[in-house]
Amino acid sequence: MSRVRLQVEYDYDFYLLGIVCHEKDYRLCWMLNNSFGIKLAKTEDHTTEHSKHSLYSFVSEEQFREYHLVANRGTEGMLIEEHRQIDYFYIIKGSVEEDERKQIMDEVKKSGMVAAAYVIDAQMLKSKHNLIF
Repeated sequence: MSRVRLQVEYDYDFYLLGIVCHEKDYRLCWMLNNSFGIKLAKTEDHTTEHSKHSLYSFVSEEQFREYHLVANRGTEGMLIEEHRQIDYFYIIKGSVEEDERKQIMDEVKKSGMVAAAYVIDAQMLKSKHNLIF
């Protein structure tokens, strides 16, 4: 009898924003909710092979988007090891136009609690598999 192997290819086509912020995750979540009119809420922690990471999620059926805020620092290590300076990742799955991306970046940066924010290309990350929820 022959064996069939299933190869899974994940879609890394999402808007990924790295945020440096020394506030607690719930405070950053509150800021994002107020700034963008979304309702991120605490969900079960995102678990990787080595660690658990705080996760907030919201699904907008009207916009066909999913929003996630996940902590880079977990119980036993980093979610994305190559970006150790990042405290949180803000992930938007769904179609986001270029002008809206700029607007999101500007709004996040203008917050008094965010020290820095920048766009990250998920395709270029070595540990991008950790961003699959």
